[in-house]
Amino acid sequence: MESTVSRKKEHSRKKTGHPVLRWIGYVVFGVVYLYVSTSLWIFQGPFPALKGYLIDSLDATRHGYLLRPLSLYTLPESVIRQNALSEQLVTTTKPINDITRENFDTHDGSIQEITDKESLFTAYILLVKDPKRIKVVATKYLHQHGQTVSDMVKESGAVAGINGGGFVDTNQQGTGAYPQGITMHDGQLLSITGSTTQPQPVIAFTAGGQMIAGAYSLPQLRGLNTQEAVGFGPVLVQDGKAVTTESDEGRNPRTAIGQTADGTVILIVTNGREINQPGATYDDIKALMLKYHATIAANLDGGSSTTMVYNGKLVNTPWDVLGEREVSTSIVVMPESGKGGQ
Repeated sequence: MESTVSRKKEHSRKKTGHPVLRWIGYVVFGVVYLYVSTSLWIFQGPFPALKGYLIDSLDATRHGYLLRPLSLYTLPESVIRQNALSEQLVTTTKPINDITRENFDTHDGSIQEITDKESLFTAYILLVKDPKRIKVVATKYLHQHGQTVSDMVKESGAVAGINGGGFVDTNQQGTGAYPQGITMHDGQLLSITGSTTQPQPVIAFTAGGQMIAGAYSLPQLRGLNTQEAVGFGPVLVQDGKAVTTESDEGRNPRTAIGQTADGTVILIVTNGREINQPGATYDDIKALMLKYHATIAANLDGGSSTTMVYNGKLVNTPWDVLGEREVSTSIVVMPESGKGGQ
């Protein structure tokens, strides 16, 4: 009798299993189910606008390879490839609202700091009177990893800076090791991807302080006596008029640079990817540039790369869970001639 009862208890324990392991199994199943169902709902569900917004947001900084894990292979390969490698430009049709100038700081005398608040984003702007103060700085760990804008500004002795061009890493980890396109500093070629003779998107400054933007080859840049250059785009303003762009990357944190007819350089970053402020479109940046009288302007790397540093402090809050991101290049503002700093 006792043996029979013992066998029944043992059989009951085997049938029931360990309760902790059972709960772990439930949790794992729940997480996997939620991940799969959410991915299918976003990428294959009846909400194309939501899918498009997410794809465009991820691709805005040319790091579209992130679509692969997030889409759970529910996107066709052609869509992932198109968004991961696309060099498409962007257009929107909504006009920018009237911008309220909340803060106008002229304590430097040669750099004006402005904060413009919009309903869907906030723009932080530096107006630099002398274009010859603009320099390109590349990470000192070139082909290894990037540096933060703060570090590049500090180490170069600059007084301000924004993130510069895009970057491509062979392991697709986005560490800022390899600058995208043509990178120049003080007339010296620091890095180049692609052909030296074929034009590619570039944002540059000549020895005379003239900003140029568009598709240029290295020989063409040499012929223009180019001193500083980074690879990115698209061009947003040319000859004082907004340039029509070809595709829509949605609202995101943005970084852009422009120049007025008198040579003043306009540096702009915007926040984004926040609940109440999703960010700026290219048309928003065009409108801002024209508001401050840009005759030429171009887009720089945005998204989580977007960073502005001034007087030793971060002006914006970079959109990255780890804080300020390491990037390949920065566009910095050196001290005024004859001054060691501010």
